[in-house]
Amino acid sequence: MSWPISAFVALLSGALGLVTGGVVMNACVRWYRISGFEGKSGYAVAAVALLGGVAGAVIGLVTARTLAGEGLSGFGKGVGASWAIVLAIAALATGIAWALADIPPTIDGRELLLEVEIKLPADVTMSPAKGEGESYLMLGSVVNHTQRRSERGELRPMDARLDGGRWVVPGTVPIYTTRGLRSLGIQLNGEPVSGFLIPLPARPGKEFAAWSDWGPRPPADNEPWPDSKLSYRFRVMPIEPPPPGPTAEEMVADQAGAEQARFDAMEPGAPIADWLPWTRYGVSEEHKAAALVHIVSRVNLAEQMTPLLLSQDTEVAAEALRVIEQLPGPLDSLLPPVAAAGRDLAARIRRVNETTAEADPGSQGAADVSQRFSAWMVAVRTLREKHGGDFTPELREILQLARVREESQVMRSDVLRVASFWMREWTGLEPLPTDPPPR
Repeated sequence: MSWPISAFVALLSGALGLVTGGVVMNACVRWYRISGFEGKSGYAVAAVALLGGVAGAVIGLVTARTLAGEGLSGFGKGVGASWAIVLAIAALATGIAWALADIPPTIDGRELLLEVEIKLPADVTMSPAKGEGESYLMLGSVVNHTQRRSERGELRPMDARLDGGRWVVPGTVPIYTTRGLRSLGIQLNGEPVSGFLIPLPARPGKEFAAWSDWGPRPPADNEPWPDSKLSYRFRVMPIEPPPPGPTAEEMVADQAGAEQARFDAMEPGAPIADWLPWTRYGVSEEHKAAALVHIVSRVNLAEQMTPLLLSQDTEVAAEALRVIEQLPGPLDSLLPPVAAAGRDLAARIRRVNETTAEADPGSQGAADVSQRFSAWMVAVRTLREKHGGDFTPELREILQLARVREESQVMRSDVLRVASFWMREWTGLEPLPTDPPPR
């Protein structure tokens, strides 16, 4: 067989190896519960698929070069033999992976939970609920008298009850595998209590939904299990799938209903600060319009807005300044409070200029000034356009103070750049050569 035909056989065999490798590993992801966190399961499938592709290509090439034959019959023989080898290896790998995996049994397609009740010895008189320490069940898989793996469940002493004068403690543990015999380990209130091999088959059927007899059951010729020792009983329960969550439409309706309920609870005369959240982005237009009307209709609007515009809380001050852009109606009463906010900004910049880098290593003062100034400019441009407000005295002082801290990128980019631009627009005052240019 020629080399080009051999290479084509290798390509076809590699394609089959790629597919079978991905299929086998995809099954292993489920069987071995490989986490999908950060794409782990996807990377595993891709890696094994690539490995299968390389192995398939090698098998195809070796098979094609080994088998004698030319022409179409030789090509068919090479492809058939290499594919048979790839499929045989995939089937063997699948069988081994399945045999070694901890595949949980199911009933009607649902995985199972082992419900257990532990009956304490008759001489235990104190309620287990009064004990301290950790309590749990441990379901083990025993092969050749060795516990190869175990899965932890819960034991609930707080739910203990008296039954015929003996305390009974309930618990549950997932049935995670069909492999091996089932061992049940018990720890109650921090103390290992006992362990048993329980008569649970690899694939329990629906008959195991009923409670078993109390065990362990000694051989027929032995004495009955004494009340002075711990005993247990169990049953199997299918794990019910969680109820379906709400649809996207239901979630939107629930959110709208909750928002409406909060809005209905608002008092018309509530402080402006309480109405500000209803003017934010994402609030329904209906609620936002109503909130703005509640704010602007105050007889003493300027008096109520002033402490918000000058608030020590930067978020509150910025929100109060920005809402001015949205307020309907005449706003000339807000000219003095906004001018006062400008003078307050200048005072804050002055304090930043007087603060050393060591005293404010995170430049929080400049960041707060930046946030306030951005919101102040929104209010200033609105009032200048609607009522001819002149805030150039405040803006000029802010501009001069913003030039002091040349090393502060926040001050230069967010305050100085904007202030110098608007001073030129409004007064014709040209920026200094050292001022950052407008964007």
